[in-house]
Amino acid sequence: MKNETLFSAPVTPSLSQWIDAFLQFLSMEKNASPHTLLNYRLDLTHWVKFLVKQDKPLTPQTYSDFKILRKFLSEELKEYERATVNRRLSALKSFFKFLHREGHLEKNIARLISLPRTQSRLPHVLKPDEVLKFIESIPTSTLRHKRIRAAAELLYSTGIRVSELAQLNHENVNLRTGLLTVMGKGSKERVVPMGRHCQNAIRDYIEAMPREHKKGLSTPLLLNESGERVSVRTIQRDLRAFALDTLGMRGLKVSPHTFRHSCATHLLARGAGLREIQELLGHESLVTTQKYTQVDMERLKASYKVAHPKERLKKEKEVIR
Repeated sequence: MKNETLFSAPVTPSLSQWIDAFLQFLSMEKNASPHTLLNYRLDLTHWVKFLVKQDKPLTPQTYSDFKILRKFLSEELKEYERATVNRRLSALKSFFKFLHREGHLEKNIARLISLPRTQSRLPHVLKPDEVLKFIESIPTSTLRHKRIRAAAELLYSTGIRVSELAQLNHENVNLRTGLLTVMGKGSKERVVPMGRHCQNAIRDYIEAMPREHKKGLSTPLLLNESGERVSVRTIQRDLRAFALDTLGMRGLKVSPHTFRHSCATHLLARGAGLREIQELLGHESLVTTQKYTQVDMERLKASYKVAHPKERLKKEKEVIR
């Protein structure tokens, strides 16, 4: 992808080259995934387009101007969610830090600006019976349906990310031991267990695959109708379609992440430790995993209000009044 098509504006060769050098640094030194690199490039492109509109030369004096950076963030907050602005500022902070370290910027002005607070949202989860209803509603009459069912089972049984699911090859699945090898963020490999129902769904799908699609261990596990690796978007669309049409879950936002969150929450509710869940999900920090304790606590509070004798008596008195 060329810089000219990305920026759609006259960008000084130095700035264009520095962005390329920064992305190469992330790829080589930080093991950033292609998805992460694309997001960084798009966020930096968004910032460059803003700079171009300022009708000033794209020099270090311009893009290291504190007032211009503040104006950029102010404009962003008018149009985008705080989480989006947070992500773009994070990209700029990393880029400015890189430029300062390489000697291209005298000061790293991004250090002077705090990330805007984002509203803490608890992840949406399905109840165990809803997950069961969802998966069992997926027919197994066609190869496509077998693939969708295998995908849903994998997401819920292992808690892997949808990007990790799409990248699975046959060599990553060991149905004899019930273990799955996953390549996570930062090219970090981890091994996670699969449940019996998950293994059966995968086996059923593989056995139904055309012989020409079983070319070897490095063959993608999940294939589309053209025999190519299934995309993340296709997996998302398939799950959403079954949630809406088959289950009638119109009030629920069902996505691959919903199954990942549900897996973690259900394991925690049944006694699994945070460290084990952290390792299963591939979280870098335990802080990320701890959000599931909040979900579990919210459910506990709701159950308490329904089940506790005093709470029930109080509610009955209010009804009588």
